Amino acid sequence: MIPVASPGKATMDKAVFRFFDKFTSADEQTRVRGACELISFLTSEPEKKEKERSYALKRLIRGVGSNTNASRAGYFTALVGYLEQVKDTEFCPGIMEIFGLVKSELSDSDKEGEDEDKQAQLKMELRIGKISVCGAIIGTGLIEGASDLELQTVLKTLKKGMHKAATPLAIMYLSELVRRIDTKKFTSVLWPVVEPKLNVPKEQQTMDTIYFLLAATSAHKKSVNKQFFQNNFDSPRMFHESNYPFLANLLWDIKSTVTINHPLYDYLVEQLVEQEKVASFWTHGVEPILKDDSGEHKFKDIVALRVLITILNRLKTLQCLPVLLSPGLLDMVLRKTKNFTQLSEDVRELYQEAFDALIQCYPKLSDEQCKLQVFERLVSAPSSILIEKYASNKVIQNLLATLNGESVQKAAQILRNLILSDSEAILNQERIHATQALQKLLYNRHVLAENEWRLGHIKFFLNMGVFYSADGQKILKSSKNQSALSSELVPMMKSSFFHCLEQRHSKLADEKTFLLSIVEYVHGILEGSGVKTLRVPLSDEHLQHWHRMYKIVHGKPKQQNQKLSTVFHILVLYMGLHLFSDPELAASSIAELESVMKRVQGKKSAATSSKLAIKQNGTDAAAEPEWIEVVVDLFLNLMSQNSHLLRKVIGHVFPHLSSELTLTAFNQILSVINLKDKTNPLSVDEKGGAEAEQDSKMDTDEEAEDDDDTSGVESDGGESDDKSSESEEEEEDDDDEDEDEFSDDEDGEKVTDKMRLAIQQALGGANPETDTESVDLDDMNEEEGRKLDEALAAAFKMFKQSKKTKPTKAEERVETTLTHFRMRVFDLIDIYLKNSPNIIICLELMLYIFEMLPVAIKETKHKQILDRYRQIFNNLTKIKQFNIDVKDVSAEQLPQILTDLMEKVAKGSSFPDRNQYLLKACQFIVICSQLIEKDSPANKKHATIDQVFCKYLKEFIVDRNPPLTTNVFQTLFRMGWSGNWLLAKTLAEDGLKKDTRIVRRTQTLQLLKELMKNRRFINADPELSAKTLKPIASHLATYLEERDNSTNISQNEFSELLQLLLELKNFQQQHSKTELINWKRTGAQIQKLRRSNLNSQTMNHYVRLCRLLQLEPIKNSQNKQQNGSAKQNGKAVANGVSKKDDGSDASESEDNEEDEDDEEEEQKPTSNGAVKRKKKHNSAKQKRLKKEERLKAASEGLETVSFVNVE
Repeated sequence: MIPVASPGKATMDKAVFRFFDKFTSADEQTRVRGACELISFLTSEPEKKEKERSYALKRLIRGVGSNTNASRAGYFTALVGYLEQVKDTEFCPGIMEIFGLVKSELSDSDKEGEDEDKQAQLKMELRIGKISVCGAIIGTGLIEGASDLELQTVLKTLKKGMHKAATPLAIMYLSELVRRIDTKKFTSVLWPVVEPKLNVPKEQQTMDTIYFLLAATSAHKKSVNKQFFQNNFDSPRMFHESNYPFLANLLWDIKSTVTINHPLYDYLVEQLVEQEKVASFWTHGVEPILKDDSGEHKFKDIVALRVLITILNRLKTLQCLPVLLSPGLLDMVLRKTKNFTQLSEDVRELYQEAFDALIQCYPKLSDEQCKLQVFERLVSAPSSILIEKYASNKVIQNLLATLNGESVQKAAQILRNLILSDSEAILNQERIHATQALQKLLYNRHVLAENEWRLGHIKFFLNMGVFYSADGQKILKSSKNQSALSSELVPMMKSSFFHCLEQRHSKLADEKTFLLSIVEYVHGILEGSGVKTLRVPLSDEHLQHWHRMYKIVHGKPKQQNQKLSTVFHILVLYMGLHLFSDPELAASSIAELESVMKRVQGKKSAATSSKLAIKQNGTDAAAEPEWIEVVVDLFLNLMSQNSHLLRKVIGHVFPHLSSELTLTAFNQILSVINLKDKTNPLSVDEKGGAEAEQDSKMDTDEEAEDDDDTSGVESDGGESDDKSSESEEEEEDDDDEDEDEFSDDEDGEKVTDKMRLAIQQALGGANPETDTESVDLDDMNEEEGRKLDEALAAAFKMFKQSKKTKPTKAEERVETTLTHFRMRVFDLIDIYLKNSPNIIICLELMLYIFEMLPVAIKETKHKQILDRYRQIFNNLTKIKQFNIDVKDVSAEQLPQILTDLMEKVAKGSSFPDRNQYLLKACQFIVICSQLIEKDSPANKKHATIDQVFCKYLKEFIVDRNPPLTTNVFQTLFRMGWSGNWLLAKTLAEDGLKKDTRIVRRTQTLQLLKELMKNRRFINADPELSAKTLKPIASHLATYLEERDNSTNISQNEFSELLQLLLELKNFQQQHSKTELINWKRTGAQIQKLRRSNLNSQTMNHYVRLCRLLQLEPIKNSQNKQQNGSAKQNGKAVANGVSKKDDGSDASESEDNEEDEDDEEEEQKPTSNGAVKRKKKHNSAKQKRLKKEERLKAASEGLETVSFVNVE
C-alpha cells in the first residue's frame, strides 16, 4: 500500500515508483541501471525525500524475499548500493530500524500459503530474504560499528536461516562477518552462537563449515584453539597431513559441477599458498584421488584442473611446480587429451586454461633445476612428449625457450635418452617427435657458440640415419645390424641430419670448416669399415665421386679468388653429403662443379673480358658458355628437386656469386618465369606425376620454414606508389588509356571463324552464290542429306573440341609444382637485387617485367606469380646501390631501353595501373643515367635519354593519346636531373604556342611551375639555371602577348599562369642579378587578362602576385562594375569575356573548340558574383535545331503526299 501524505504535509514524489520495475528484469545490466537510477534519485536533495527513502527501503527489503532469483538479485543490488552510499551520512538507517522493516515486510504471517508445499516455499523465500538483508548489513560495513545487541540480532537471524539450501548463503555471510569484527566480539558474541553447529566430528563437517572455520582461524587464531581441532579433527590444526585426505575428498566429492564455484576452493588454496602447504596437500590429499580409478569421483578431472589453475595463479614461489605435475595428474591429462576433440567445448576450454596457466609460470621460474624436472615430467611416462600435439598447445616448446645454455644441453640429453630408450611403452611416434625437438634444440640461441656439442649431436643423427648404429656412437657392421635402430625411425633420423645442415653460419669459412669436419668423419668410417656400414650402400661409381669430392676440398688451392674457392668448396661438400640422399643428382653436380672450378682457375681471360657482353649477333657468341652460366643452370636444376636443403644452400651461396652474374646467365633465370613460353621447364627432368605431387605437398609443408628466408622479401610485395599528380584538369586521352581492358574474346572469335568456315565447307554446293538463290531441302535426295548431316556433325564436333575444358587434377598438380618452382626462382632474383646488382641487368629485368605483366594479369592461375612480379618491380625501383661499370654500358643502351619501354609498353596493350608502372620505370631509368654520369662525368654520352624524353614530350603536347602522361613529366621535373633543362626548353617552345590546345597549354604552365618549385635543383647551379631560364622566359613573354590580344583565357590556365609567375618572381628575388621578365609589362598584361570572376584559390594567387608587383588587385565586385553585361556580335558577353576568342583565337578550328568544351565548361557569372556553369545540353539543342532545319528543307514540295490510302 502506497503511504498517503498527511494533510498539510508534502506528498511523496511519484517518480520513485518507476524504478522498481527494472529490478525484476532478467537482464543484469537493466537491473544494475535501475538500481543506479534509484540511488541517484534518493541521494539527490535527501533532506526533502524522507518519505521516498522510507518507501524505497521497505520495497527493497520486501523485494529480497521475492520468489525468483533475478528479482532477488535486483533488489539486493539496489539495497547494498543504497546502504553503501548513505552509510556515512545522517540519513543512513540503523540496524535495528532495518530489522524492524524485516519483521514487518518479511513476516511469515503476511505470506501464508494455501498448502504445505507453497507454505514451505514461502518460508524458504523469507529465510533467503532475511539472510540477504544480513548480508547487505555485513557487506556494506554497517556491522563494524554495531552494538552487541545489534550484532546478536544479525547472528540470530543468520543462525535461524541455516536451513537446507539457505545454509551455504548464511555461512558465507558469517565468514564475511568473521573478518569484519574484532577478536573480542568474535569470542564473546559470534563464537558462542555458531559453536554448537561447528563442534562436530570432521566426518559431519561440510564445505560451508570448513569455509567458516578457515575464515575464523585466519582472522582469530587464538579463539579457535588446538583443543577444538584435536577433539573434532584428531589433529592440532586444520592444515595437517592427517587432514589433507579429508579436505581433498571434501573438494572432489561433489554431485554437480556448479559446486566448484563454492568460495571454499579459492579460500582453501589461498590459505595453503600462504602457509606453504601446497606441495604436502597435493601429495597426501590430491594424488591418491587422482590415482584412484574406482570412479567414485565423477568430476575428478574437472575439479583437479580447477584446483590446479587456482594454485598456479596464486603461487608466489614455484619450487613446488614439479610436485604439482604428479604422475596421477599427468596420466589423467594424457588420457583425456588423447580424445581431446571428443570432450565438450567447456571442458576443452578448461584444459586449455590449465595449460596456459602452466605456461605463464615458466618466466617466473628462476630455478633451472626445477625447470628441468618439469621438462622431464612432461616428456616422460606417465606423460608423453606428444601431449602438446594432442592438446594443440606449446607447453613443452615454451618451457624449452626459457632454459639457459647449460639447461638446454641437459634437456637435449633427456631427449636423446628418450629416443634410445628400450622401453616398449614408448611409441615410435614419441621417438620421432623427440628427434624433431632435439634437432630444433641444437640451434637454440643460448647454445649457438657450442659448436663441438652441436657437432656431436649432428653426428648422432648421421650415425643413426645413414649408418647402422644402436646408440648413435658406435658404427655396426652389416653382420651385427640386428641391434641397430629400427628401420621405422631411420628416415626421421636421416631427415634431421640434413635439416641440421640447413642452418647458416655467419662466415663462409666457418661453414666450410663445419662441413669439412662432417665429411672427414664420414670418410674415416668409409675408409675404416667400408660401404657395408651404410644402410643404403653406395655404388662403385658414386663412391668414386665421393673420393673426387674429398680430393677437391683437400687439394692445394691455386692463386685465385679465395671467396669463389670457398663458395665452390661449400657446394662440393654439400653435394658430397647429398650422395647419401640422391646419389645420381649429387654425382652429376660434383662433376659439373669440378669442371667449373677448373675453368675458373685456368681461364684468366674470363676475368678481363666483359661480364655483360650483349650478344647482338651470332658471331659474338662464345663457342663455350661462361662458367657462371653453367653454375646458374646447375642451381636451377637443384632448385627443381624435392630437397629443402638444396634450396637453402643455393640461397646461402648465391649472394656471393651475384657479382659474377652475366646478362646471359640472368636470362637463364628469367626463362624459367617466362609465362609466354607454354613449355614446362620441369618437363626435361621427366618427373612423374607422383613426384610432382610429392614436390607440391612438400612445398606446402615447408612453407612455414621458408618464412624466415622469404619474409623479408615478401614484406614489400604489396607496396605501390599511390601518389597522384596535383593537376586540376582530367584529360580525355588519359582516361581512354585507363579504360582499355583485356578481353578473352580473341580466342572465342578465332573459334567462331573456324566454325563458320567449317559449316560453309560442309554446306558446299548448297551454299547460295547470290542473295537471290536459296536451297529447298525437299529437293535434296537421301544421299545428299546424309552427307550434309555428317559434314555438319563434324563441324560442330570440331567446335566442341576447341572449347576450353577444365584442367584435370594431374594438370593442376603439375601447374602447382611449376608455380612453386617459379616462386623459388623469384627468390633468387630477390637475392640478386639485394646485393648491388648490375645496372644493365636491372634495366633488362624491368623491360622483362613489363612484358610479363599483361600475361600474368590475363590468366587468374598466375595470381601468385603476378604478385611476385609486382613485388620484384617495387624492389627494383627502390635499389639505391648498383654495381656500375661504365665500360659495360654502351652509349646507345640506355636510350634504346627507354625507347623499347615506350614502344612496347606505353604504346602497347594497356593493363591496370600501367601509368603508375611507367612513371616508376621512367624515374628508375633517370636515376640510372644519373649514376652513370656520376661514375663517369667525362663520358656523358651514356645519359642521352633527355633526347628520347623530348621526343615523347612533343608527342604529349600534340597528340590526344600520348605514350606518357603529365604525371611522368611532373615526376621528372621534381628530380634533380640535368635533362630537365632540355625538357623545359622544349616545353616552353612548343607548349605555349597559340595553336596548342587549352588543356596542353595549361599543363605546360603547370609543368614549368613544377620545375621552378624544384629549388634544390635550380640552386645547385644558379648560373646555368639563369642562362637556361632566359629562353623559357622569352617564350612566356610571347605567350603573354598572344593572350593579351585574346579575349578568352580559362580560369585554370590563368591560375597556373599566376603560380608560374610567382615562382619566377621568387627566383628573381633570390638572384637579384638575373632579369628574366619585364615585370612592369607583365603586370599590365595580367591586369588586362583579369576579366572574369575568380574562385578563392585563383584570387589568392592573383593577390599575392599583385603585392609582389606593387599593383592594386581588382576584386570580383569591382570587375563586375567595370565590365557589366553587354551584347557583342549578337552573342551574350558577361564581365567582358566573350564566348569565342577575337583576333588570332577566332580562327581556331571547330575541333579545338569542341576540345575546349570537353575539357572545360564555359562560365557565366550570376548577380551575386558567383560562377554558374553553362548547361551542357545547349550544344545538343543547337544540333537538334540544325537537324530539324535540314529535314524541313528536304521535305519541301512533298506536303501533299499522303500514304493513308495505300493498302
